[in-house]
Amino acid sequence: MRRKLPSLCGGRQAFVYVCVALLAIGALACSSAAPAPDPPPASSAQATGQTDVATVYRGPLRPILLLTGELRAVHGVKIVVPQSPQRDATVRWMVEEGTYVEEGDQMVELDTSQIATQLDDRQIELEEAINELNGKAAEVAGEIAQKEFDVEQARINVRKAEIDAGVPEDLQSQREFQERQLALEEARNAFDKVETEFSSLVAGSAAELDVLRIEVQKEERDVAKVQRALETMVLRAPRAGIAVAGDNRREGRKFLVGDRTWVGAEVMAIPDLSVMMVDTRMSDVDDGKVTPGMSVVCTLDAYPDRQIAGYVRSITPMAQWVNMRSEQRFFRLVVDLESSDPELMRPGMSVKVEVVTGSRDDELLVPRAALEFGDEDVFAVLENGERRLIELGPCSAHECSVVFGLAEGTRVRVARSGR
Repeated sequence: MRRKLPSLCGGRQAFVYVCVALLAIGALACSSAAPAPDPPPASSAQATGQTDVATVYRGPLRPILLLTGELRAVHGVKIVVPQSPQRDATVRWMVEEGTYVEEGDQMVELDTSQIATQLDDRQIELEEAINELNGKAAEVAGEIAQKEFDVEQARINVRKAEIDAGVPEDLQSQREFQERQLALEEARNAFDKVETEFSSLVAGSAAELDVLRIEVQKEERDVAKVQRALETMVLRAPRAGIAVAGDNRREGRKFLVGDRTWVGAEVMAIPDLSVMMVDTRMSDVDDGKVTPGMSVVCTLDAYPDRQIAGYVRSITPMAQWVNMRSEQRFFRLVVDLESSDPELMRPGMSVKVEVVTGSRDDELLVPRAALEFGDEDVFAVLENGERRLIELGPCSAHECSVVFGLAEGTRVRVARSGR
């Protein structure tokens, strides 16, 4: 009778367990004998699956300078602060920007408290001048009446003296005749004196009253001037259109209720929407990159799928301060558009302006998304994780020209957008 040998580890199942254990011990031994190399370093974006890989290649480049601006109307009617007795005026009320106004509608109301105070003062001065004129006229009338009485009395005395002196000499004594002749001469002299005083009084009083009348007229003109200024503190629409707030250069923004204004300041405007332009600013650090005539592509922020071609019409020759409280300076650029749409485009709309600063046919290009910008240096992360220092040339919105650090065909990591 054949004798069965005991199976290893107590049967087939135990044999399987033993084999698995032996394989595990073997793998551990191999790992201890030959350690595996460390994996290449990976950026956090790669670790989370937020990177792609791109290849450095050669191709054409259209370098652009990206600016932001806003739409402006080329033509329109300005609503400006008029001449007034007060130096500055505060905006007390203004129609909401974008409101459609009819001709004659109120657009801006300026504070009139200072002018009202001046009007009260002028009216008081006018009343004082009128009272002074009336008082002087009454005084002169009394003096003239008294002088007229004196003249008439002197004339009567002359007539009486003439009657007395007309008595024939032979009907009276020599002495009486001479006394009457002397009395006549004295009466005539007195009349001449009183009449001269009367004439002087009339002439002098008339001149004095004329001076007071001129003063009254001056005060009346001042009152009328202040009254007109009071009326002009309400600025009305000269024609129908859409109201647009003007720029407050002192604050570096549009005018708001409560702002201080000055004579000639454009508080609001009614633009002509048929022809639009773009008013934009370029930092003074980009001086020399843009010249008049360069092509641009404008994109309305409100309509990102709407692009309008244009060109740079002008650049201010000198950099200007952003406002009186800022040390930043900028050049103002005016961009003319090839077309305008009055149905969609409104003054004040934000616009992205891409200025095409040049064109290069054969450049070594790397995606901007593959670049890391430090304070002074620029790096590209290669496919294997190496962070390499590079030197760049001009850039477009999506690509940059490589001057040093990368070769054609190099694969670099590109961060995905929208994650």
